[in-house]
Amino acid sequence: MEKILCSLVDVTKIPVCIYQDSTISTYPSNITINPMSDSFQEHIINCGLLGQEIQLMNTNYFESFLSIPFVQHNQRHWLILGPIIYNPPTKEGISRLLSSLNRSYLKEEFEDYLMNLAVESSNQLIEIGKIAYYLVQGVELNIRKELRLVHQQEEVEIEKQQSCYITNIRENNLYHHDPLLERRIYQLIEEGNVKEIIPYHQAFRNRDDFEYGLLSRTSELRSQKNTAIATITLATRAAIRGGVHPEDAYSLGDVMIQDLEDLTSLSKVIWFREKILYDFTELVRRYKKQRYTRKITQCQEYIYKEIYEPNLSVSSIAQKLGLNPKYLSNLFKKEVGISISEYTQKIKVKEAKNMMLYFNRSVTEVCHSLHFSDQSYFIKVFKKHTKMTPREYIKKNQMDPY
Repeated sequence: MEKILCSLVDVTKIPVCIYQDSTISTYPSNITINPMSDSFQEHIINCGLLGQEIQLMNTNYFESFLSIPFVQHNQRHWLILGPIIYNPPTKEGISRLLSSLNRSYLKEEFEDYLMNLAVESSNQLIEIGKIAYYLVQGVELNIRKELRLVHQQEEVEIEKQQSCYITNIRENNLYHHDPLLERRIYQLIEEGNVKEIIPYHQAFRNRDDFEYGLLSRTSELRSQKNTAIATITLATRAAIRGGVHPEDAYSLGDVMIQDLEDLTSLSKVIWFREKILYDFTELVRRYKKQRYTRKITQCQEYIYKEIYEPNLSVSSIAQKLGLNPKYLSNLFKKEVGISISEYTQKIKVKEAKNMMLYFNRSVTEVCHSLHFSDQSYFIKVFKKHTKMTPREYIKKNQMDPY
């Protein structure tokens, strides 16, 4: 049997292992180990592959496995095929995952690991699983039928959870999330703020004072996908507001919906929602960066980063960039269409709106933080760029957050 399984692995390039009573046999014996784990045995345990039912599972590390439990000589065994990958992940996706796990130092090793995995479909994995099971047990197994039965049981449990969910909402008066907080997410996309978009979304998602709406009566997976589609729609609009050409924004949205529909697990869909936000934000950032020459882009980035500094001026910016102040002023006005001072005012007003709307800062606090000379001057500048006073702006946007 060992020789036959090795031959199967040689042909398919998909690893096979048999786990029983803390003992594991792998084919090939020198199987490549995910750098996130110390051993292959530890990895399959941590991924939850030793369940009571057949599992077709996607891990948090872009891998996919097929796990088939069986009994032999009155002892439970598991036949496990994988890891494989359905689609090679992007470098950006890998970087985000490792950053969230504080494992960025493993980037090169993890990329090499993923590149060495076989790229196959779930259908192919199931067909090879049927062959492997027959070689081990000598009988055929209808894996697709067994998986359907497992999914039916899961759907019954989901239906129970949905009933509890609705009852819980009625009894405890739980409501959907605050639209002002959600709007901040799309504001970050519009700004191209790749640094803050994922941390803010994770903090938003982990709030315990609201529940996400249920968007499917039959499937939690479908519900999450529908939520993700809504996210794509809103992110597309935010990207267009941020300066992305509509055709590029809509094309990215179309591709993301297609990729989303191919996902088969809740964990993948939840992860994909963060990818949606990041990719749209990155698209806006690239558009903003490509719009002007390098020196002007550096000037804008410096203003954005130092917006809370008390001595932000044309002279200080020019000195930082190693340019003559007059030359920088003329170049900025030529490319951007407004002066550096007016541009700085616009950025400060935008920051002031965020501070008041999302962080409940008073006009006095905003004036002090952004170094306006007095409240009257701040209100004058704010009204110049928004056509309303700070008080009018807050009232309007609290009533009409979108």
